[in-house]
Parts: sequence; C-alpha cells; structure tokens
Amino acid sequence: MSTNPNQATIDELAELAVVFAGAADSIATPAFVYEDAFIKSRCQHLKKISDQANCKLLYSIKALTLPWVLDLIEPYVHGFSTSSLFEATTAKNSLPAEGIVHLTTPGLRPDQISKISENCDYISFNTVSQWMRHKDDVAKDLEIGLRVNPEVSFLDDPRYDPCRAYSKLGISAYAIKEALGRRSPASHGISGLLFHNNCNSPDLQEVLVSVQKLERELDQVLTGLTWINLGGGYLFDKDSTNHDAFYEAVASLQTKYGLDVYIEPGSAFVRDAGFLVSKVLDLIKSEDRSIAVLDTTVNHLPESFEYEWRPDVLLDVDGGRFPYIIAGSTCLAGDVFGEYAFAEPLEIGSTIVMYGVGAYNLVKAHTFNGLPLPSIYSLGVNGEVTLMKEFTLEEQSARWGFEVIARFRN
Repeated sequence: MSTNPNQATIDELAELAVVFAGAADSIATPAFVYEDAFIKSRCQHLKKISDQANCKLLYSIKALTLPWVLDLIEPYVHGFSTSSLFEATTAKNSLPAEGIVHLTTPGLRPDQISKISENCDYISFNTVSQWMRHKDDVAKDLEIGLRVNPEVSFLDDPRYDPCRAYSKLGISAYAIKEALGRRSPASHGISGLLFHNNCNSPDLQEVLVSVQKLERELDQVLTGLTWINLGGGYLFDKDSTNHDAFYEAVASLQTKYGLDVYIEPGSAFVRDAGFLVSKVLDLIKSEDRSIAVLDTTVNHLPESFEYEWRPDVLLDVDGGRFPYIIAGSTCLAGDVFGEYAFAEPLEIGSTIVMYGVGAYNLVKAHTFNGLPLPSIYSLGVNGEVTLMKEFTLEEQSARWGFEVIARFRN
C-alpha cells in the first residue's frame, strides 16, 4: 500500500485511517507517527535524482532530527546540512567517518566557533564580515564558502522568502564580486558558494533561473571556486515539474566551472512521512456548529497557526454529512485547525489523524498550557507502531528548573 498522501488514492487513505484506528489503543495520543518505509522510498527517489544529476545529496536535519530517522536517511546521502552548533554536533555523531557536515547560519556565536569548526567539514558564512571575524578561528582544513542572495524571489509570502526585501540571509552577487576580488583579503580561503532561495516549491525551473542569474553575474567568481550548494526548498515529488531544468542547472555548473554541486532538501525527505494522531476529548455545540476538541493543539503544529495553514485530515470528505470545527485543547481561543466534514459522526474518543506533517512541526512544537509534546512513534511496514519517545512530567519540570513534586510521581 502506498501511504504517501500525495500519491495515495481515496481508498488507500481510508485504509491508512483503519491502520491508525486499529493501533489507537497502543498509541498514547497525541502522537507524531513517522512511516519508515516512506522515508526509505523518498531517500531512494532523491538519491536517484541526485545520481542522475551527478550532484551530491545532503539532508537538512532542521526538518526532522530524530535518531532513527537520521539512521534511515544516512546510507542514501553524502552528509547532513545544519544551522547551529547543536545540529552540527548531532550530525557529526550520526554520520560515518566519511559523512560530511555543512553549516550556514546568520547567527554565528563567537564562543561556539571552535566547536562548530570541529564538527563541520563545510561552513558557508552568511556575510563577509562574519567570515573576516572568524577566519582565523576555524580549522585550516575546512571548506569555506559564502552564502549568496541571488535576489530572485519565487514566493508571495515574505515570511518564507529568503530573498525578501532587506533579507538577512546572504550577500548580494555584487557584494560577492567585490569581496572576492583578487586584491581582497576576504577572498583568501573561500572555495565555494551556497544559495537557498525557495520553500516547498514543486517547480525545478526555478533552480535553473537562479543558477543562470548567478552565472551571468558571478562568472569570474565561479571560475575560481571548487563547489556550490544549491540549497533546499524543492519537493522533488510527483507534482514537481521541470526535472530537466534541474539537470541542466547542475550540468552547466559542472561543465562551465568544474564545480562539485550539492543539494540539501529537508522537507522532501520527511514531510509526507509524518502523521499527528489525536483523539476527540469533547464535542461542543455552539449555535449551529459542532466543535470537536482534540487532545492535541495547534502548538504541536506551529505552522498551522503561524501561517494559517489548514492541515489535511484522514477521512475528511468534501461535502461530508457531519461537519465539525476541529480545535485544540488549550485555552488559546485561536487554537483551531480548521473546518472538516466526515461521512460518519465523531464521538468522544474518535481518532483524528492529520497527515503531511512530518517536516518542521515536531522541531517547532512547544508546551503552552503545560501540554506535553506528543509522543513519538515509528510506523513499520506491517502497520505496527513502536514507541520511540514519550515526554514526561519530570522532563518538562526539569526544563523550567523545577523539581517534580513527589505526589505527581505517584
């Protein structure tokens, strides 16, 4: 059975709902459940694309940083990309000796640079001044790059757009050209560039557009480099278009400049592998509407609230006879996922499964009202779920510096 919601039929989604309903008694809700087989299939798919393009594949671990997920992905990639000391350390400890770690961040802490240097193989500095401040503190064998802002936007929402006006992310092509001039001290030690200017895009033509712009503006600079990282932000899924444009972009950088080319998708590996499983705690009648209160919250899917994104729910049916407002269980009035309709009425204890939530939600989830983070499970090929992590009162209390009161332990 295909359990990728982007590829599954309605019948397959219904079957998947039955799988979760059958496992409901063994799942301590709320719970994030991640499907191992789908992650592997995405790894195989992305590796096939990178092999065909003859580029090097990285996983951006900011999308989902779970130990067994990193273990699943590691055999298919050249390494991991990171954005902090903690991520870099996790990546280094999760990779074999030959695995490589890339890092870029606008917020590089001076007191962490030596540790970051120990755990990374590539660092792309966000600004020239950041590079100049830290160039004498990094290990001599590191590959050093600069993050370039191509200044070409494909996103309507500036909250997602790395090339938004007054962006903090990267340096303009003009400033790169000035910084890497022959007489510039900043040019010594720079071997590559990184850019990342998209988010959840299905259109790979946009990679080619970005690369062609940089080739026009930085032709001489690219000639003197050895590698380039094209970043992430592309889904590479069944709805993606213009794969040939992606191959053309990579081939152009290789044939014209002899560059090693990296890509670092994150969401593309794990987005559709993730499910948030919850149960109905209460049903409320409010005038002519029915509200189903779940044991989870939008704080477990922060992007749902922040970006007004309505998550997909298994067995939600267009024109279903039984409509509900699906809400979370905190005292936040706006703790609402959206309006959904079902073929059968919900009951107290009904299982609600949101899908396509595998990327960026767990890593951003928080504990407003003292609700613990969802438990974490893996979903095996036989439909069995295995508890991987449960968040306890002791952990939550320790996070805030409290000792747990003895009566709560009993």
